[in-house]
Amino acid sequence: MTTALTDNRAAVLAAAVQAIAARATALDENATDVRTDLAGLGAAGLFDAALTGTGLPEIVGLIDEIATESLSVAFSSWAHVMALTYLAQGSPRLRETHLDALRGGTRIGVTAMATGLKQVAGLGQVPVLARRNGDGLTISGPIRWASNLFDDAVIVLPARDDAGISHVVAIEADTPGVTVDPPPTLMALNATASSSLRIDDVDVGPDQIISTDLAGFVAGIRPAFLLAQTAFCVGVTRAALAGAARAAGVLADPFTEDLAALDERGSNVRHWLYAFAHDPSGVGIAELIRLRLDGAGVALAATRLESTLAGGAGYARGNGANRRFREAAFLPVQSPSEGQLRWELSRYE
Repeated sequence: MTTALTDNRAAVLAAAVQAIAARATALDENATDVRTDLAGLGAAGLFDAALTGTGLPEIVGLIDEIATESLSVAFSSWAHVMALTYLAQGSPRLRETHLDALRGGTRIGVTAMATGLKQVAGLGQVPVLARRNGDGLTISGPIRWASNLFDDAVIVLPARDDAGISHVVAIEADTPGVTVDPPPTLMALNATASSSLRIDDVDVGPDQIISTDLAGFVAGIRPAFLLAQTAFCVGVTRAALAGAARAAGVLADPFTEDLAALDERGSNVRHWLYAFAHDPSGVGIAELIRLRLDGAGVALAATRLESTLAGGAGYARGNGANRRFREAAFLPVQSPSEGQLRWELSRYE
């Protein structure tokens, strides 16, 4: 990429992040949702990198920067980008139907692959069942949790049949037989349209089947999946440490060493995030899992320190430190959860 193109993308990204920052409080208060933000990112061409073979560093950088202002938008961008990545592996008809709208952010993508990752890891079976229907499938079952569940979203999910084949398929949220449950009130991230859904006898045409090899599919997408999640951990960490560093006075002095130690940890995670993103094929799964765990751990510690140094002001809603503290509380339960990641990592050690 030439210097001119790099500089132009940096300017476009900075403007997009500034627009997200202006909406961060409204998003946190559930006065709006992330669709406007995703549409802005798409219109700026910032999702295009997801459709190139070498775009992972740009996607990681995008999510990292967004997360410094809003984890809600960074998290939804991660889910959207992953769905875009999955759909790019689909049939020509599936790509023709959905890619332009998702790339432009005018339609939102949903990654409902959590149970697929669990099945591949040996932690249970996919609950959505499939039966043959001509060249296609008919699927039924629950999705316990997914985000970006807007009315016209495109959902990518796994389903398994009686023959032992696990498929990856794409359906639309407004398809008859798809019921999205009312979203619960969350500690944070209410703007991400996160909820559960039920699928009852939904027909899936052959063009909607992305893969019939779940294990192979997961192996292919998992590096980007984990690195993009680590990116929003890194962005939250950067914002929280910057907030903590602004604290001054005699009461902040005892935390100088804590801040320095967290800054070093955060910088180390960010260094390896970008190093791995530039060459994901050369990284073992254990290294990716460990980095994802480290990223979430330092984010939690950084937001706690920022909240501590913010004092009473950080306990009030509407304060950035308060928002980041609540946002980061989601990271240990984000799928794959800390428990799942620790269990998987133990198999490599």
